[in-house]
Amino acid sequence: MKKLASLIVLGALVLAACGGGNEVAATVDGTEVTVGDVEALVNKADGAVISKVEFANFLSFNIVLDIFVRQADADFGLTFTDEEIATEADEIITAELTEGQTREDFLEVEEVTEQLLHQVAHQSLIEAGVRDAIKADLEPPTQEEIDTQMEQSVADLTEICAAHILVATEAEAQAVVTRLEAGEEFAALAAELSTDTASGTQGGDLGCQPSGGYVPEFAMAAIAAELDVPTDPVFSEFGYHILLVSDRTEATSEELPTEDEVVELLLNQAAAPASNDWFLETAAAAVVEVNEKYGTWQSEPTPQVVPPAE
Repeated sequence: MKKLASLIVLGALVLAACGGGNEVAATVDGTEVTVGDVEALVNKADGAVISKVEFANFLSFNIVLDIFVRQADADFGLTFTDEEIATEADEIITAELTEGQTREDFLEVEEVTEQLLHQVAHQSLIEAGVRDAIKADLEPPTQEEIDTQMEQSVADLTEICAAHILVATEAEAQAVVTRLEAGEEFAALAAELSTDTASGTQGGDLGCQPSGGYVPEFAMAAIAAELDVPTDPVFSEFGYHILLVSDRTEATSEELPTEDEVVELLLNQAAAPASNDWFLETAAAAVVEVNEKYGTWQSEPTPQVVPPAE
């Protein structure tokens, strides 16, 4: 599903018509996945065929979901009813629809079926359930950690109105500072010198946005900068910035997360590595055999079916 690329990554181009629906495409710990199981996820227009890459990706999704469904139950007692899966599917589709688009329109554009949507929802529930099970065994964050994250949230949500001049080297940055101190206009130097040509044509103006939208070094300097006074050079992965902050507005209490929300965020962050390890280890431990007509299975670094060569 193109808009749900974090769950399914589709390929294209190399065409390969699939065989009969009862043909075994793969086995997962002895359980068969047929060509029909894969084709049931795809909503191609009449006469269109599934590419080798597309088929391999849909087959991968079927295999991985089968592995996770069984192991999540075995390890954590996680099972989900049809109603729970349907509710999650509704929430996913609601988030994906553009204005005026219907559910049917979305599925047609994405060339997938309602069955795939429900499988995506099932995987989403498993991911959340595994993460929650791992979180339950974690020590709660300390008050110091909570306070630090609260301060970071204030900083991230502080709106910054800024302009910058971006150059490649420290020497060039110091030369910009010298010219500014000599009285040259910031906007004119941005237009002349900034390697960020998009903002340079606007006098270096970046508009207004929360500081969390900037790279960390830029954000920290923007929060500390004196208003309407060019900063000293600030280094980031993009080069050397000279900032000019014209306005800075802190988030309101309604915009900031509550302490409970911060605790949840910190627990999610702490659980993420172990959760990711569980998924990778679970996929690696499964015995998967793929019909060579449809590709080969690899468990590392990403569990997936590698499509056959042309």
